[in-house]
Amino acid sequence: IRESLQVVRSRDPRIHRMPFLDAGHKLGGKKEAGGGSDYHALGAMEVICNSMTKTLQTALHPPDWLQGNYMAVRYEDLVVEPIKTLRQVYGFVNLAVSPEMEKFALNMTSGPGYSSKPFVPTQALSAWRTALSYQQIKQVEEYCHQPMAVLGYERVGSPEEVKDLSRTLLRKPQL
Repeated sequence: IRESLQVVRSRDPRIHRMPFLDAGHKLGGKKEAGGGSDYHALGAMEVICNSMTKTLQTALHPPDWLQGNYMAVRYEDLVVEPIKTLRQVYGFVNLAVSPEMEKFALNMTSGPGYSSKPFVPTQALSAWRTALSYQQIKQVEEYCHQPMAVLGYERVGSPEEVKDLSRTLLRKPQL
């Protein structure tokens, strides 16, 4: 609720922001006067990334009571190495992973899952690179560069780099 209220409060129409969605973008749809949906998306992104920055700073420099009491898991790690990541998470909470759970994790990250289309990890991890424009990606990086750095997400340097799916743009997280 607190973050939702922050998003609402962050919607100051006097702040000039470039539109998040390109006019011809498939996610665009009808625009309200003044780009309302774009404006709200940017306000939400700004608040969420600021909140993530604060949370990650606490994780990087935890108080005594928090040390050893949390675990960061990136989506990409779960998709690329589902069994290893699942075992790490279960081990963190002192549980054993059952063979059924391992089978479920593999099915959800490399099998048919619950969809008629099979899940392809490389496509899932890079979908943003084909769905978003270079301008949109740069906007996300502008608002979220601090949490991205902590979590090991590299910034893109050019539109060509975005489309070069052979380059991972992931490095080891700081956590």
